[in-house]
Amino acid sequence: MTLDTQMTLALLQELLLSLRANDPYCFKGWLAEGVHELGEPAVIELMLDGLNPILTTDEADRLVGWHLGVSL
Repeated sequence: MTLDTQMTLALLQELLLSLRANDPYCFKGWLAEGVHELGEPAVIELMLDGLNPILTTDEADRLVGWHLGVSL
């Protein structure tokens, strides 16, 4: 397994854990770190193809709320 693949999986795990912990600051921190390390296109792909299919409806709503600046 390549280093990029390991970093991507670790980022996916941390994003999911921070989302389930309802911690927007941690989520945004990991998101920024992912963009810094992997690049924006890779993180966008990860969010759409990796994270989106495993989110519950409540988690997806929370994520949208965070994006809009609201706490759910």
